[in-house]
Amino acid sequence: MSNTTAMLAALKWLRNRNADGVFDRNQVLTAGGERAPVMRATWSKLEKAGLVELYLDRRRVRVTSQGMLVNLSKIEESQES
Repeated sequence: MSNTTAMLAALKWLRNRNADGVFDRNQVLTAGGERAPVMRATWSKLEKAGLVELYLDRRRVRVTSQGMLVNLSKIEESQES
């Protein structure tokens, strides 16, 4: 699977907020005190790509070591639309 710009922007958003977050009851990720402007499906795609892992009954997500190695210097993090 090829990583889309949206996936990489979401990954950068999470990495910029301690690389770890929790899903609320509406399945919106919160990390570093902020709600992610990213849909749950994007996190699932990142998990399939091995860039994040879901843990604690799939309620939390964190960037994997592989996800930390991705060069995101030319990627803008996800923004609210």
